[in-house]
Amino acid sequence: MGERLQKLLDGAESEAERKVAEAKRRAKEIISQARTDAENKRARAQRGRGIDDLIQAEESKAKKEAAEIMKDYKNKAEATKNVLEERFEEAVNLVLKEVLPR
Repeated sequence: MGERLQKLLDGAESEAERKVAEAKRRAKEIISQARTDAENKRARAQRGRGIDDLIQAEESKAKKEAAEIMKDYKNKAEATKNVLEERFEEAVNLVLKEVLPR
C-alpha cells in the first residue's frame, strides 16, 4: 500500500517539476527573443534616428512581457500545487479505503 502512495506522490511531484521546468524554459526563450529584437532595433537606431525613444519603448515592452511571464509562472506553480494536493488526497482516500473496514 505504501508503494502505491509513493508512486502517486512521485508522479505528481515529477509532473510538477516538468511543468515548472517548461515554464522556465519558455520564459528564457521569450526573454532571449526580446533581447535579440532590442539589439536589432538598437543597431538600426544607431544608424539613424532616436535611440532614446526606441530604448524606452523596448524597456516598457520588456517590463510588460516580464510581468506576463511572472504571472504565467505563478499561475502554473499554483496549478501544480493544486495537482499535488489533489493527488495527495487521492492517495489518502485510497489508503483509507484499503485500511478501514467497510
